Amino acid sequence: MPLRSSPYGYWSSPSRFVLAVLGIVIGLGNLWRLPALVADHGGSAFLVIYLISLFGMASPLLINEWLLGRWMRSNIVWGIQHLSRVGNVARGWQFFGWTALIAAGLVLSYYAVIAGWTLAYAIRAGAGVFADAQASAIRGQFLALAGDPERSLAWHTIFMVIVTIIVAHGPRVGLERAASLLVPTAMALVVVLFLLAASTGHLDEAAGQLLGFRPGELGLTGVLSAISQSFYTLSLGVGVMMAYGVFMPANAPVVRSACAVLIGDTVFMLVGGMAIYAMVLAAGETPRSGVPLLFQQVPQAFGELGVVSTLAVFVLLAILTLTSAIGLLEPIVLRGMERFGITRVFAATACGMLIWLVGLMTILSFNVLAELAPGGRTIAEWLLTLTGSVLFPLTTLGLCIYVSRMLPKALVADLWGAELTDRRYRIWHWMMRYPARIGIIIVLIDALGIGQRLVSLWTQP
Repeated sequence: MPLRSSPYGYWSSPSRFVLAVLGIVIGLGNLWRLPALVADHGGSAFLVIYLISLFGMASPLLINEWLLGRWMRSNIVWGIQHLSRVGNVARGWQFFGWTALIAAGLVLSYYAVIAGWTLAYAIRAGAGVFADAQASAIRGQFLALAGDPERSLAWHTIFMVIVTIIVAHGPRVGLERAASLLVPTAMALVVVLFLLAASTGHLDEAAGQLLGFRPGELGLTGVLSAISQSFYTLSLGVGVMMAYGVFMPANAPVVRSACAVLIGDTVFMLVGGMAIYAMVLAAGETPRSGVPLLFQQVPQAFGELGVVSTLAVFVLLAILTLTSAIGLLEPIVLRGMERFGITRVFAATACGMLIWLVGLMTILSFNVLAELAPGGRTIAEWLLTLTGSVLFPLTTLGLCIYVSRMLPKALVADLWGAELTDRRYRIWHWMMRYPARIGIIIVLIDALGIGQRLVSLWTQP
């Protein structure tokens, strides 16, 4: 069965497609989570496990989502429904289309709040607020921003308006043009920050933390974290890759594109991670992870070098959040356009407003609703748990089983655009049935906390 043509147009070239995908995968996690995991779990010993999992387990699932989108040429729910009808498979598998859309919406709702903070910090950095500021003062500024619902709401609104405008312009004028401008800019900025970090004299120490081979620090926890992170870094299970696959030409070099994305993502993480770690070490701090790293340690470390360096790092962070956010909104907009028969502009506006509204829960969980913590977790923490521990791995596992086990092999070959005897197709299909499925099951086990219980049992005397 020949692949259908896309009613929405195509990426103008394979390189533009790779840039668009890189804009999704090189998000904040490359700078605030993955380097910390590497440093805490054996440096390059962790990286070896991570890269094996990235190329051997996660990459087949990345290709799987691209191929599904390219075959469907439609929103996720209708696409899986049509594919199931052609393959004589139960329609219930479209459930994973819904979980992907829900995950994308929830992630974007709290991601936009964090992104709003990066915009606020970029303005403050440009005004010289962080120049020679003390750690206590910077921490106080962040707590004041997060604790003020009106200011957080203002920056959250500005960010969602920007994202909505870009997505409303469509794949070629909006998504592709934004990625073509922003991703190279982000890469240039991270190189500049790396050079600035080299001037501090602490780059060797940072490289030692991230690249030093310390297998004794890896442990079972490190192995599980490496495997899990390899899946999370590719933004699987939220429908973004399937939505971007809708615009892939039939002759797109899928394997080559996947390799380019994986290599680009890894290099960006290492360069950016070493730059930030070196700067934080130069400031006499021990690098942390998450919000404390980006909004407390980074302003202090880069502020000592002046306005330009601090502005550069927060412009970089704002770019990373923006390119990821437009990808998260796209599958939801496609669904809205086709389900209700409305224009892209109207769908983007309506979906953007809905996600903006859901984001209010995250904003309020840092101030007005901070005391509302059922089960010991705030609303924002519950959203993180629901998406990261349940929806991400569940959706990815479901799509893996759907394609590798439920669909007829001949139809799966049609997804690839090859004959059943094609060598690359056969390798990919085998990887989908075994390494990829085993990997995502490990991620689900780890996300649900079962892995930590096994670690505690193993280490008990």
